[in-house]
Amino acid sequence: MNTNKSRKSKLTMWAIASVVILTVAAFASGILVGQVTTPKATGTVIIDDYGRTIKLGSEPKRVVSVAPTPTEMLFAVGAGNLVVGVDDYSDYPAAVKNVTKVGGIALNVEMILSLKPDLILSSDLVPLAQLAQLEGNGIPYIILAARTLEEVFKDIKLVGLMTGHIDDASALVSGLEARVAAVTAKTSDVNLTKPRVFVEFYPMWTYGPGSFGDDMIKLAGGTNIAANTSSEYVPVTDEFVIAQDPQVIVYTVGSNYNGTTPTTISKRPGWSGISAVAWGKMYSVDDNLVSRYGPRIVDGLEALAKILHPELF
Repeated sequence: MNTNKSRKSKLTMWAIASVVILTVAAFASGILVGQVTTPKATGTVIIDDYGRTIKLGSEPKRVVSVAPTPTEMLFAVGAGNLVVGVDDYSDYPAAVKNVTKVGGIALNVEMILSLKPDLILSSDLVPLAQLAQLEGNGIPYIILAARTLEEVFKDIKLVGLMTGHIDDASALVSGLEARVAAVTAKTSDVNLTKPRVFVEFYPMWTYGPGSFGDDMIKLAGGTNIAANTSSEYVPVTDEFVIAQDPQVIVYTVGSNYNGTTPTTISKRPGWSGISAVAWGKMYSVDDNLVSRYGPRIVDGLEALAKILHPELF
């Protein structure tokens, strides 16, 4: 056995599981209320996606993003020049390769402080204790935690507003909304057959109710087999998937995952009788397009819709 490869695989699985656990824990302790902004003469008051009120005295000049989603939003609205630090997982767009890295699941607080940011942008995957530590040093933080495409678009506009790129953000959102409308115009037909879908974002993990993954499946014209489970990110068993008998299986591929193919899926105990496996309807999609709730989530929606309904596209 390749010991290094095995160790790397275990570390990757631990990291993903840790992120999922942190996400579930974070949402168990807070209620998402959606963001609201109020421009004032003395600054801008923002209510982030955790219901926290943050007052910005002026537009930030130095921003650290500690999650891939806000990183992509910042660059997409034209505020990439403000970004002085990003987390280890931010890898898009290409320009972030030249930006100082500030840690992954565990942030390098000293590094962040040395960059002298006047704003931290985060997703819901970062431990609140670390963000609170930064806030204790006088650096405000804003959490972006969208759960539907509509909320993604609101957060993009929020990022545009706080960075002085509201026109760019509005234009971006208008284009994204038009693309979503083009998809849903086809997939919302009441006569359309909506196949049962299993989207595996990591081996034996899927999207449950209230997640943006569940929202994407619906908009793409599918029926999420985990729609009635108890949490947003769901670990599943062979027995569960077999009982739900998905007609289409979509699995993610990318730098963070390895090994999943139609062949490996077919060899899972009892899976050969699942409709999707028997019919050969197993498809891959770039994990970043369905796991990051930023501008590229619309790319993921379009890819998923084409998989579920190739006859419409």
